[in-house]
Amino acid sequence: MNKMPPLKAVQAFEATARHLSFSRAAAELCVTQSAISHQVRALEDFLGKKLLVRNGKLISLTHEGDTFYSVVGDCLRRVGSVTEHLTGKAKTTLKVMAQTTLASEWLMPRLQGFHAHFPEIDTRLDTFVMTSSFDAADYDILLGAWPAPDGFISNKLKDNSWYPVCAPEVYEQIDTADPASLFAYPLYSSEEGSDWSLWMQHQGIRKPPTVDMRHFNLSLLSLRAACWGEGIALSHDFVGGDLIASGRLMALKHFSYSLPWGQYYMHHRSSAHHAPEIAAFVDWVSRQVGAE
Repeated sequence: MNKMPPLKAVQAFEATARHLSFSRAAAELCVTQSAISHQVRALEDFLGKKLLVRNGKLISLTHEGDTFYSVVGDCLRRVGSVTEHLTGKAKTTLKVMAQTTLASEWLMPRLQGFHAHFPEIDTRLDTFVMTSSFDAADYDILLGAWPAPDGFISNKLKDNSWYPVCAPEVYEQIDTADPASLFAYPLYSSEEGSDWSLWMQHQGIRKPPTVDMRHFNLSLLSLRAACWGEGIALSHDFVGGDLIASGRLMALKHFSYSLPWGQYYMHHRSSAHHAPEIAAFVDWVSRQVGAE
């Protein structure tokens, strides 16, 4: 039999390499950070190779470490999968992070359809507005206007245009041929007014001396405010599509424009961790977008 490294040290290294963090590896394995560090050093001594480069709190893999991790990581995942199967716990849980508005108005209402097609895959859906609020390494899939983190593959969901939306009773009073007619109503902004400023530039109209601009920190809130029938918000198909289809909101799509920061992307892990399940989710999301 081939000479085997100490398995406890291999497990400590695999968790550290996956998280690139001693502290997160320690939390996962329910041991101290010093115990993790000791086990990794013991493995390096056993192999006679440096596996990790430590630069303060930052950790990176050496060439040998990356080679070793690619094998042991896959082996431990396979052991975990067959263990789940033998113990009747065969479901895989994908950890999904989505921007709050996108998750609430588009993804969550459709997740039941995913589970119906893939009953063997569970999902955990978390929401945040800013990428600084969470660690991308804790997730398999990210959906939002964020840039792709290291180790993730990125796909734009689609070219997303923004346009004014309002309740039907407001729509009936607007001159739909004149974008300036919108100024007679409160304008709801989720970008400190810069979204409407760019809209005015695109329409070739000047901002009037007095505009009733009302501010929200989420486009979801400005959209919901428009549903009550008093003012006008800027939205797009992902967030406002279902409300428009139901007739609760009317869209002025001929007044649309492209908001520079308003494009949504799907980022997914490039590693082999839950690769088939991740591929199934990515394909399902892509098909949902294409169908709409």
